Amino acid sequence: MFAAIPHLLGFVPHKSFVLIFIGNDPLRPNRSEMIARVSLDDVGQDPAALARHLTRSAMDHPIAAVIGLAVCPSSPEPGSALPYRTELLTLTHEIRQHGLRIDEVGHVPDFTEGATWQSYLAEDRTGRLPDPFATPVAATVVAEGLVTARSRDDLAAVFTPAGPALRARVAPLIFSALEQTRADRTQPDVARERLARAEGAITAATTGTLPAEDHEIADLIATFSVEPFRSAMFNDRSTKALHGVKALTTYLWRVAPEPCASNLAAIAGLHAYMLGGSTIARIAADAGTARLPLLSLLREVLDRQLSPRELKVVAILAGSEARAELDAFGPAEGPQGAEPNEAAAGPCEPIDRLSRN
Repeated sequence: MFAAIPHLLGFVPHKSFVLIFIGNDPLRPNRSEMIARVSLDDVGQDPAALARHLTRSAMDHPIAAVIGLAVCPSSPEPGSALPYRTELLTLTHEIRQHGLRIDEVGHVPDFTEGATWQSYLAEDRTGRLPDPFATPVAATVVAEGLVTARSRDDLAAVFTPAGPALRARVAPLIFSALEQTRADRTQPDVARERLARAEGAITAATTGTLPAEDHEIADLIATFSVEPFRSAMFNDRSTKALHGVKALTTYLWRVAPEPCASNLAAIAGLHAYMLGGSTIARIAADAGTARLPLLSLLREVLDRQLSPRELKVVAILAGSEARAELDAFGPAEGPQGAEPNEAAAGPCEPIDRLSRN
């Protein structure tokens, strides 16, 4: 279980305290229902408040037990106590006050093959980690197309904006494409062509091919930013196609102005979450800066740790509604008031079907 933590998080944690919540759902027994991580620097500041924060979402799940692991270097002095011992035992006590059974709280210096872990709860309980990157869990992660980064910073690097020269060059094309996309909503043949172009780009992204031409990038940003095209991109997709949407929207985010960039971050984050990548979903949520319902929805999903399966159901429903609206040749719902300098601010309607559902 300890060796699986980097793959459950999506990155190798450092100087962290990680909690794994094991479920007792009879249909999914003994499975990891939730995982939470905090910095070890925070574990001693307000244990009662931190315990409430860590367990708030767990109260909505059928939890059988909790397993904790502190990850940080050991003291070089022989016979020294485990690091953060007092703070972690106090926090463990506070978590138990919420009715949760804690089976183990361990310490490991790092995630390397043969690293020794020790228990905070029983001094004579110890063991050695297998190679975390050669376990069945690691193989499953690779098979599902997920990535385990060497650090959270490495994982967050995908949300690095493109250079200012490229952004400035593409911006006028994006604003023009946004105007055209609004006009396309009431023209059924043109609307279908727009959706087909986006689906083609998603398919290409599943094989690692991303758009290179400025006009294609601008056209796709507009499609993902305007209702009902934006909601129509949520579909009953295969795992491979979900990865394609996440990769494409993350790539487009690099050059998109606000509020389009926040829409793209939200779409990337929601698709990452449906794939089980809650860490990259949180990074995507942090990358969005505009006040948009879709971004608020992503943050709410993360805070409540909604089941990815439940999110998929709502997303598929929203996409079906949006595509039906386009097929009906009707205008998109929601206010469409002018933005400053018309397209200069990048219009995105305040209501989208996924958030509403």
